[in-house]
Amino acid sequence: MRVLKLATIVAPVALVLAGCNLKEEKDAGAAPEAATDGPGAAAATPATSSLWNDGNAKTLDIQVPHSNGTVLQLTSLKSQPTATVVGVRVMNGRDRDIELNRWNNRQGYILLDNGERLYMSPPASNPRLSIPAGQSFEGELVFLGRLPPVQSAMLVLNENADVDNQYTTTPGFRIDLPVTASSPAAPATPAPAAPAPAAAPGAAQ
Repeated sequence: MRVLKLATIVAPVALVLAGCNLKEEKDAGAAPEAATDGPGAAAATPATSSLWNDGNAKTLDIQVPHSNGTVLQLTSLKSQPTATVVGVRVMNGRDRDIELNRWNNRQGYILLDNGERLYMSPPASNPRLSIPAGQSFEGELVFLGRLPPVQSAMLVLNENADVDNQYTTTPGFRIDLPVTASSPAAPATPAPAAPAPAAAPGAAQ
C-alpha cells in the first residue's frame, strides 16, 4: 500500500512592535522587562496554563475502522497558541477514492465540551483530504485555535456523512479525544479477616 506524505506548516502569527523614538525611551529609563508588567501590556502568546497539556504533544494510539474499509488512526495531539494539531494515519482499503473533508465546507472540526468548535484548516494542495484507492495518508491535521484544558473533546470528520455505510466514499468519523488525565488506580485494600465462628453451647473448651 502506497503512503502519501503531507507536510503541513503551521506559521504562528507574530505581532511586531517597533518603537519610533529610541532616544525618548532611553531617557525615560523604562526597562523592557518592566513594560510587560503594566496593566495595559498585552501578552504576545497565551500562557501555557491556557493550553491543553501545557502545550506539550501527547502520543495517541487510537484506531477506528469504518464500515467502508477505511481505517483511521490518531497518533498525536498538541495544542499551540494559534492552532491544534492532530497526527493522523489513514488507510483506504476501498477500490475507490475517499474524501475525509467533503465539499471542504467546515465539515471537519474538534468539538469542545463547552460547545466551541475548532474548525479544520485543510492543506491547500488537498483541501478535500482525498485518498486514492488502496493508498494511505500520513500527516497532521491542523485546526484553527488553541485547545484549552477541557474535560472532553470530539474529533469530527465529514460531519453529516454516514459513520457505518459500507458503500460511502465520504466516511464520517466521531472520535472522543483523550483530553483528561488518567486517574491513578486506587491501591488495593486488604479484606478484613473473617470473625471466628462462635462455639456451640455445651461444647468442650
